Parts: sequence; structure tokens; C-alpha cells
Amino acid sequence: MDVVIYSKNKEMKRVTNKELISVILVNIGLLAAAVFMWLIYDRRQTIIKSEEPIQNYSVLEVYCQTRRNSSSILIEFNGKQYYVAVARDKCIQFDPQKIKLFYDKERDKVYEESGAVVRHLVPNFILYLCSCIWLFVVIKKRLSS
Repeated sequence: MDVVIYSKNKEMKRVTNKELISVILVNIGLLAAAVFMWLIYDRRQTIIKSEEPIQNYSVLEVYCQTRRNSSSILIEFNGKQYYVAVARDKCIQFDPQKIKLFYDKERDKVYEESGAVVRHLVPNFILYLCSCIWLFVVIKKRLSS
């Protein structure tokens, strides 16, 4: 049995300027977030490829989370303490000789090499592409009405 739903008004609802501007702002915001994440990823990849891992650090504490929360280690490097996010599997079987840490002098941050992975970028760019499709649909709807 097929169910057919009829509307009283068969015309498409006109897209207002406010709706169009809202979609454009969402699109621009998601693009800015995606570009920002890409720049962070690119900077970390550049440092990983051009710098040597730091050696003279001491591990103060290890925080291994059992669920989806992030795991981290607290280290001391150059007289300062840094929290460094690490992959959960590296945290559970923690061995300081196997973990490569890199120091970003410009931003004064320490991070682990697996902290710069492409899989963090993918959701941002997927959201941006979805917002592009949404913007295309809104513009097409506006032009057809």
C-alpha cells in the first residue's frame, strides 16, 4: 500500500534573504574551521619531517583513559611542563623510548607524532562539502522561485 502525502500549497516556499545569509555564514565558518585544521596539520607535519624528536624530557605522569576520552602524558622539557596527547594504545603500553615527541618552538607546544593524522581533517572537510551542497540547494531553490 502506497502512502501519498499532498500539501495544500504545491508551490515551493521562497527562500528569504535571512535564510540565504545564514547558509552562507555556516558555509564560510565551516570553511574557516577546515582551513584552520589543515594549517595545524600541515605545520605539525613540517616539524615532524624537519626536526629531530626531543630526547631530554622527563615523564611526570601518565593519564590513560579507558574510554573515548583522550589520553595524555605530563612531561617536563626545558624547565616547563607540557601535557601531550597520545594515542590510547601507546599510553597503555607506555615506553618513553618508543614515543617520539616533537617541540614546536614558535608555539611552545610539544606533541606526539600520531597527533598529526589526516583522519582529524576528514570530518571537517566532509562537513564543509555538505554545507556546499546545502548552499547549492538553497541557491537553486531561490532561483527557481
